[in-house]
Amino acid sequence: DFQIDIFSIFDIPLFTNHLTFTWFSTKIRNAGWPEGERGIDSDPDSMYYLLASEVDASGGEISVNVLANQLEFYYAYSDASVKPYGLVDPNGTFYNAQNAGIIESPRGYRYGLYLDDTDNRRDPRIGYRFQYEKWGQPSSRAGNSEYYQEDYNLTGYIPVLAEGKGVLVLNQFYGSSTVIKKGTVDQSQFFCDNTLIPGCQAILDELYARQLAEAENGKATSLGGTNRLRGYSTNRFYDSYTNFRGAEFRWYVHEVQQAFNYFLEKGTFAGLQLAFFYEQGTVSPDKASLWKNMRSSYGAGTRFIFNTIIVRIDRGFGKEGGETTFFVGYPF
Repeated sequence: DFQIDIFSIFDIPLFTNHLTFTWFSTKIRNAGWPEGERGIDSDPDSMYYLLASEVDASGGEISVNVLANQLEFYYAYSDASVKPYGLVDPNGTFYNAQNAGIIESPRGYRYGLYLDDTDNRRDPRIGYRFQYEKWGQPSSRAGNSEYYQEDYNLTGYIPVLAEGKGVLVLNQFYGSSTVIKKGTVDQSQFFCDNTLIPGCQAILDELYARQLAEAENGKATSLGGTNRLRGYSTNRFYDSYTNFRGAEFRWYVHEVQQAFNYFLEKGTFAGLQLAFFYEQGTVSPDKASLWKNMRSSYGAGTRFIFNTIIVRIDRGFGKEGGETTFFVGYPF
């Protein structure tokens, strides 16, 4: 079992509405974070699990917007405190926090620009968007590299039914990573006595090669989960580069303006939407193979549209089965 407490304040004006500040604080108890195997052909069962009794994180974002909020520049910073208690490797072996080498005070940053030429920022039905982001990613473990990610995200919205009742959404995403500081791996920790445990050295050789790859390379934005390749588990695929393209048809089956006020929640219910999507994506150690060996997913979803947020439930399918997503906001 785990518990998450989140407190956030959005878009506080600083002297003018063109300059805003956002702040968040979160506390997670009994946290577990999966780290999968690198590459598009990776084994879905080959996972590390980083374990922590408590994670405290907080951060803020400064945003400058101009041209009626169509162009935005932003910078964000986050700081965390982790109380690790161990790590479980792909063989199910548990290591205590000291031997696992988990970083206890990770810090990260991101900055970027957001160009929005659509009819509505919350629920667009015509136009296009472009976003560029650069993320500074701290090491999660002592043996891993420190790197930054760069993301390029282009989305188009094309009305295909009268009165805006149906919208075709097309998305192209490209991500890369650049290593700032390589990690270190102590090869002496990957030896065993084959006479006592037959076959153990072959397993350790594989683990060493895998850890060495993590120490020498970065991670681009992963595929799988809430936004890209929704038919696969969260962070299922990653490597130094990412390529993704997706198409989604959004059908507004019911639209209304109905106010509600239930206990602590109040707002305006604006409509119900059905969606059907198809996606393709891959990850690669280099740019040469970014258009090869694609994985695909498809599915459908239901979206509840409110005056301030979009709540969506998606069911996606891929070669490894299916995944259900419950999330706030559109995937792209």
